[in-house]
Amino acid sequence: MLPKQRKPIPHAFVLDAISTLSPYTRPMFGCLAIYVKDKIVLILRDKPKSTADNGVWLATTQEHHQSLRREFPNMRSIQVLGKRVTGWQVLPVDAPDFESAALRACELVLAGDPRIGKIPGARTSKSGSKATGRTSKQIKTSKKHGSTINFDTVLEIGLALPGVEESTAYGSPALKVHGKLLACVPIHRSAEPGSLAVRVGFDDRAELLAAAPDVYYVTDHYLNYSAVLVRLSSVTPDILRDLLGMAHKFVTTHAARRSPSRNRRKPL
Repeated sequence: MLPKQRKPIPHAFVLDAISTLSPYTRPMFGCLAIYVKDKIVLILRDKPKSTADNGVWLATTQEHHQSLRREFPNMRSIQVLGKRVTGWQVLPVDAPDFESAALRACELVLAGDPRIGKIPGARTSKSGSKATGRTSKQIKTSKKHGSTINFDTVLEIGLALPGVEESTAYGSPALKVHGKLLACVPIHRSAEPGSLAVRVGFDDRAELLAAAPDVYYVTDHYLNYSAVLVRLSSVTPDILRDLLGMAHKFVTTHAARRSPSRNRRKPL
């Protein structure tokens, strides 16, 4: 059997431009995430489908968008994460200044510009409350051996949160808060056995994926859902408690903002 060929690195000139920093890479969203020391700085994307977000993604936050846009006039929010402003910004590959903009971004990374780069899981927004949710920075991602997590554990932890009740979603066991889905056993065939689908915001999802891709994942089917898939075999009760707390805060905060286009969604 021939060895499996490695996929070519998209926009490889970016890695060459910051090679003196000894960057390392990890796959993410079917793309390639670039890390420098403890920070994720860029994502390289060149996919044949959903090409609108192909290019170089900048790991930044909304407070820096205005100043960065002065340097990158064609920079915009990521579309694949939902139709809203996102912390992540993209330098589109189809922009006339793509290569020069990408190289300028590399110069900023080389200079240690604080506007580009995130410590995975860290947040700049206000921290969550103790009762209903901790931030993605506070959610640990290591697992101690000897604990077994299943949906019974999910129920035990989830039902302790305000307004949460046991329910079903498309015939699958679920937790809901005030009638809104909080978490469920995913039924789509792309989800791995032993997974849990948990409602979180797109930015929180991106940070969880960056922090622990062995624990959290997403498939193409779930890209446009405000949810992350969790491998229950890789979490502890404490991690699960924090994650469900984050989900509870997200669902109860955003329930009133539900778009009319989401009235009929495909099953999770």
